[in-house]
Amino acid sequence: MKNATVEAPVKIKNALLETWSADINIREYFIQYGSPAYIVSQKQLEHNVNEFSRFTRNSGNIMFPVKTNPSLVVLEVLAGLGVGADCANRQEIDLALFAGIPYERISYNCPVQDVCLSTNLLKQGAIVVMDDPDAIVKVQQRLKGRSFPGQLWLRVNPGSDIRYENTNDNQELMSHAASSSKFGIPAEDLIPFVKELNMPVSGLHVHVGTQMDNITSFVNSMNDMHQLAEELIAMGHDTRHLDVGGGLGIPFQEGDKFPSLSLWVEEMIALKKKGFQYYVEPGHALVGNAVALLTKVETIKKSRNKRWLITDVGTDQLAKVTLLRWPHRILGPDGENLSAKGNDAIAGPLCFAGDILLDNIDAGEIKPGEPLLITHAGAYTYSLSNRFNGRQAPAWILIDEQGHQKKINNEGRYDNPHLTNYFWDMRNEADHAETLSPEKINDLSSIYLTQWAKEDSFEYLHMAQTGERSYEVDVMTHSRVSFISMPFAIRIFGDAVIVSALHQLKAEKKEAPIWGRKLNLDCFGQVKTGTPVRIRISFSNPLKELNGTNSMIARFETECWNCTGNLVLKF
Repeated sequence: MKNATVEAPVKIKNALLETWSADINIREYFIQYGSPAYIVSQKQLEHNVNEFSRFTRNSGNIMFPVKTNPSLVVLEVLAGLGVGADCANRQEIDLALFAGIPYERISYNCPVQDVCLSTNLLKQGAIVVMDDPDAIVKVQQRLKGRSFPGQLWLRVNPGSDIRYENTNDNQELMSHAASSSKFGIPAEDLIPFVKELNMPVSGLHVHVGTQMDNITSFVNSMNDMHQLAEELIAMGHDTRHLDVGGGLGIPFQEGDKFPSLSLWVEEMIALKKKGFQYYVEPGHALVGNAVALLTKVETIKKSRNKRWLITDVGTDQLAKVTLLRWPHRILGPDGENLSAKGNDAIAGPLCFAGDILLDNIDAGEIKPGEPLLITHAGAYTYSLSNRFNGRQAPAWILIDEQGHQKKINNEGRYDNPHLTNYFWDMRNEADHAETLSPEKINDLSSIYLTQWAKEDSFEYLHMAQTGERSYEVDVMTHSRVSFISMPFAIRIFGDAVIVSALHQLKAEKKEAPIWGRKLNLDCFGQVKTGTPVRIRISFSNPLKELNGTNSMIARFETECWNCTGNLVLKF
């Protein structure tokens, strides 16, 4: 957890578009990494964290909503900055833990609240935000009066003036603190309800909405929380933790008007009272302007005096752009802004007439095969992605604080869960059943798997720790066949992962079991036997399960990328 040391900047009334993408050579990135690919600026993320930390006083009170962007690239950077995570289910909690965010910096907040999960998280020291009175009572019954290290916060629907400055058709979908919303215990019902509780209420939570452009809404919700918290304190509850939620909007293109982050921080600091700790859950305002999406023009179609630039990404990643009609700034191949005066359009590749990214522009001399960069693409893009028309997830590129780039590969052709999770034919059709004789089985069997595989062997030539959680391993393999089979690969990777994992855990010897819980292995080409093979291994942060066991994910690959996969370990 990092304390904020940034001096207060000059207040800017309106938020500006990010400028870090101006340093990207779009053509070079496209040549080196291909498309589509998300590009993350660690420097912009750090800037945004430091700004919010001026309000919260430390980064651990910034609870990033994982639903905004569940990319582990983003989560690991935020974890390293000491940021917490706001999670809506077990899957998001796992992502936060594997990224390195501990339970005490995790909050669980969901419209359908899992009573068992809520209870266990309180026992682990996490924050649980609840607004369902029946579920709260059930958690109280499960705890049976026992104390717990975690914190129970109540989500409030304030009922005060929570509204947008400028209206649009999408706001009824995003006004989470509206009096008609499904979220939050009505403010007028909160005190009577808490009087019937035997559990300590440590905090209150309000979330005004998404892409909020009116600071007055935050001011009103903060004032309401102060009043309610003071009443709860008078009743004997130590309600000192106040979460103003997220919702501060950001511009997506020139002309969009939202309060700047620095102005929001200054206004909120002025409202703080002694004796309280303050939290915030920014989505757009934390990661929205820190991510861009690299794409390319696949083809250009001409129809009735209009040019359509068809790109390799569309509603599959940018549903909020096409469905909510939130067009984002798109830069040309040389980083130029596209003129808003024209009859051209940029559209996605999907079989969907509404798959339009930017309309009424002048595309100039842009040609098929050239790259484009979609900016401010960090929030509710990847998290709302889909597989319509068989689209695959983009790669991820991280620009670290030194300006170095790191690529995380995109999905492969066979990573589609529709393929990997389907039981192709489990029916028992007696009319077509055939019993294979031992002779038939013998004729069809692999002599390698049934006889020769037991002769396969390997030996370690070299192993070194190359990073905090990464290793490099050289092995020599011996086999009757000229390539490493998948069963042989599992043995090699499995043992190399176990050795590396035990070293990570500071073990002197292998004295306790490590189990493999899940294995993914891709072999896209043959890796020769009888010659040294280099393997790279990296580990997630260890995750402490609620049942007391631990899990860790190992990613492995051969140097030539012919063989790659991951192994979930339990220990």
